[in-house]
Amino acid sequence: MMDTSRMHWPSILLTTVFAMGVLLLLVSAIATGMISIAGLFDELADPAGSMIQSFASGFEVIVLLICGWFVLQKTLQKETADLSLAFPFSAWQLLVIPAIFFFSISLGAAVALSEIKWLGWLILPALTLLAVVLPILLFLGVGTNGIEFGPRWRTWSALGLSMTVAPLLMISLEIIVVMLFVIAGIIFLSTQPQLTQELSKIGGLLNQGVSDEAALELLAPYFAKPAAITSLFLFLSLIVPLIEELFKPLAVWLLATRVKSPASGFALGILSGGAFALVESLSVSGDGSAAWFVIVGVRTGTSLLHMTTTGLMGFAIVQLFHEKKWARFIVTYLTAAALHGIWNACAVITVMAILGQYVGKPEWLLAIPGAFCGFAILAVGMFAVLIAANRNVRSLLPSLPAPARGLNEEGVK
Repeated sequence: MMDTSRMHWPSILLTTVFAMGVLLLLVSAIATGMISIAGLFDELADPAGSMIQSFASGFEVIVLLICGWFVLQKTLQKETADLSLAFPFSAWQLLVIPAIFFFSISLGAAVALSEIKWLGWLILPALTLLAVVLPILLFLGVGTNGIEFGPRWRTWSALGLSMTVAPLLMISLEIIVVMLFVIAGIIFLSTQPQLTQELSKIGGLLNQGVSDEAALELLAPYFAKPAAITSLFLFLSLIVPLIEELFKPLAVWLLATRVKSPASGFALGILSGGAFALVESLSVSGDGSAAWFVIVGVRTGTSLLHMTTTGLMGFAIVQLFHEKKWARFIVTYLTAAALHGIWNACAVITVMAILGQYVGKPEWLLAIPGAFCGFAILAVGMFAVLIAANRNVRSLLPSLPAPARGLNEEGVK
């Protein structure tokens, strides 16, 4: 019988949060699934994209249910909830996971380029899950190899928090910043009556219904203005990285005083970054067009970036709480934000280069190879950092005999 005098309120609260997340995602999965089926009979719709979103929401429901189950074990005072957890990783995964990933990308690219609507609807959702989830699992294995996360319930709590509360908090803060930019833009437009009239006319044309190509041709000249470009770089390459690198490891912040070592903080940070990458990647991969494989492929590098930087932040956060190393934390935070900012800057440069052909600046396309080189260098560098950080963190672990099976974190059966 459960001892109600020792109720574990954090696990009860987390179970409630995860249950709410499951309900919202379940509604989303059902709604997008119905929209997808209806889209099969609409020539202008993208049923594959909607079904990808439905699969994504459904997959997140499954993950959150698993998180809730392990947290519930703590609520019910099950001793197994306190057993330490480590991610199983073997060398064969370095060959098998990339092979399945490249097969999924290749098959998905062929399906997307075929533009056969029903075929994309049938195959792309499952391939999207494989292409997004498998790299995250690989990076998680490489980064946390030989490092324990800590108690099971705490590990799954970190995963669930990083899929629900952390993204919601970051999105809310980013929306507030966008609103401030909008207010600044309105104030600026109030001093530019001619520009206001032009934008009003364009708004009227867009409301009448034009193709995506025509809309892009109308808006591109305004996006290409120096003020717009500066604002875009400022938001995506500075503000967003500063917000996300601080709040992606939200779970580590909340658990820092209970995490036994910076090594576990590093592992929980990688897990938190992977959870955030999962949610972000699945949310932007709902595209059944020929661009599918480009979007999904780029998200692999983004996932690596998120997991590496958040792992480093997790290590620094636990050190900050246990050893008061403020300087190391500040340097780590600024470095993580800088790497994130450079990655986003490469993305902005790519978008602006494509817009160049709509504003009479075809020479802007010459920037694309440089941007992709930047992506490649960062991706390779992040993977090297992940491996090196894992080795360094493991070298700091005490050489203790492996705990006996069936012992919890206090060493009690």
